[in-house]
Amino acid sequence: MVKMKTSWAILCTSSMLLLGGCFPTYDYNSANNYGSKRDEPKQDTSRAYQTQQQYAIVSHNHSTLDMNQFLSDQVAAMDGVNSAIVMMADNTAYVAITIDKTATGTKSGAARNETNNQGTVRGLYSPHTPFTDYRDPKQLATGSNSYDTVMKHEHISHLFKQKIAEKIRSLQPTVVDVYISANRVYINEMNRFAQEAWKGQDLKQYLPQFDALSEQVFGTQPTHPTSTE
Repeated sequence: MVKMKTSWAILCTSSMLLLGGCFPTYDYNSANNYGSKRDEPKQDTSRAYQTQQQYAIVSHNHSTLDMNQFLSDQVAAMDGVNSAIVMMADNTAYVAITIDKTATGTKSGAARNETNNQGTVRGLYSPHTPFTDYRDPKQLATGSNSYDTVMKHEHISHLFKQKIAEKIRSLQPTVVDVYISANRVYINEMNRFAQEAWKGQDLKQYLPQFDALSEQVFGTQPTHPTSTE
């Protein structure tokens, strides 16, 4: 028995040298499985999203607001993302995404499915109105026959948010922080702002609404508060 245990220890040690360990950790380089295991990152010290809010109170009061089409397109091209809208408020990126099935591990186990994919031709956008196909053109996420949304941003997996934030930071190094949500209301409001931007409207007039929405969705209190004792 002792010999078998010793042999297993040697095998495990060899595996750790060759494969990076005997225990599963995050696959930090995974492109389409954000829940896979390998190469565990230092999540708290190197987190690329909501960085400032980890241990400090933050403010969502800004002086400028613009839609960044380039960053929106780049995030939308990622596995697991169906659509993306990236707004730049000062040097902070706010990201609204809808999630598709091109990747796994995008949501945590606590995520609640908000999407009903069981509609028919009639009532395509709302099963509660089966005799009309009307859809509000300002709504990107309807909750019916649509791509997935997640009510709470905490229920999007860490690695999924991490890879989105890293992409944004790599493409625009001046970004100081990144906030990401797949909340249906948030998506539709961001889509409304985007439509105004596409029409050439100055978004600064919408700053009070945008800042209030950001505070409502992401809050201002630390996500990892330190003990006061």
